[in-house]
Amino acid sequence: MTFCEQYIVGENGQLIDQRFLPRIVEGELRLNMIYQTPTEVVHKKPADGGISATLKSGAKYISYKPEDPLMVGLIDNFVNHDLPKVMPALGLEGAPIPLIWTSDFILGDQVDGKDTYFVGEFNCSCVGVTQQLYLCPLVAEAAIKISSSSTKANGSIVILECIGGSDKGDDGHRKDTLPISEALIQKGWAVTPMFYTDADHDKVKEELCRCDGVIVRVNPGAYDGVTQSKLDQMLRDVAASGVATMSHPDVMIKMGAKDALVKIKDLSCGMPDTYAYYDIPSFKAQFPASVGSGVRVIKQNRGSQGEGIWVVQVKAGQTGEVTGATMLDLQEAVDNHKEEKTLDEFMTFCEQY
Repeated sequence: MTFCEQYIVGENGQLIDQRFLPRIVEGELRLNMIYQTPTEVVHKKPADGGISATLKSGAKYISYKPEDPLMVGLIDNFVNHDLPKVMPALGLEGAPIPLIWTSDFILGDQVDGKDTYFVGEFNCSCVGVTQQLYLCPLVAEAAIKISSSSTKANGSIVILECIGGSDKGDDGHRKDTLPISEALIQKGWAVTPMFYTDADHDKVKEELCRCDGVIVRVNPGAYDGVTQSKLDQMLRDVAASGVATMSHPDVMIKMGAKDALVKIKDLSCGMPDTYAYYDIPSFKAQFPASVGSGVRVIKQNRGSQGEGIWVVQVKAGQTGEVTGATMLDLQEAVDNHKEEKTLDEFMTFCEQY
């Protein structure tokens, strides 16, 4: 069990344990959303023999419009049925749905001849429309809806960024910042793009507290002169003052964490037999029985390219109770490579997550 200990040790360490869905070999479906409106479904088909849906693993991507007949079931089930229940299930009741976000789905068994769909991940950490700039008017419309009071026809929005990072263009901005700004201006709203640094904390906070809404275009990570926790707390304070914050740092944290899958397990897009492990003893107590019941998927909290996501099953030919000496077959989604470890070795390795 020693292998998995790396995934639990450390800040925000956790492991998610889900039932393996064999149709993952058919690919994932990424639903792109602007607020409550679906804009695109991307079918990410793994390379033959693989389970990874990343481009670097050889997966192929095909784009579909939401109204495509192949996607009607997914859109209807999730957007019209489950979406209103997602934020309350995550402990975010009253918080707005993110401005720009995505949800990845895996195909489940067919029921009455119709596909079922299960969420594999949410992402709202600075998702953009840099490749779909034609959507900027829809982004602007949604931002105005989130920011507007019932008595105010026009207002002001700040688009907040940090200096540097690989997501910036030659002008220093994210490539969708100025197009979104222009779309807001075309709708009669005032827009101020701003850069945050710790040195400018008070000035930026003062400006944000005067506007109606702030669109946060900061990809969580390391920026020179920026302390993420200080930025997050400023945004919490701004939101508490009544300014619409898109997205609120707590929304990004709770939607982006893998244990969101446990919190939505009772929705139709979730799986009831989903477990979260926040400490090593609970992982070691529950997981042997879990993997003994069938093929499982272990997911670490960090990472978005399939690293630390393992398909785990008892190696064929073994009988009897699952113990620490039981041999496991493992496959990591990041590159589809396979390994063998005993249950004890694997569990200790996962403590890093």
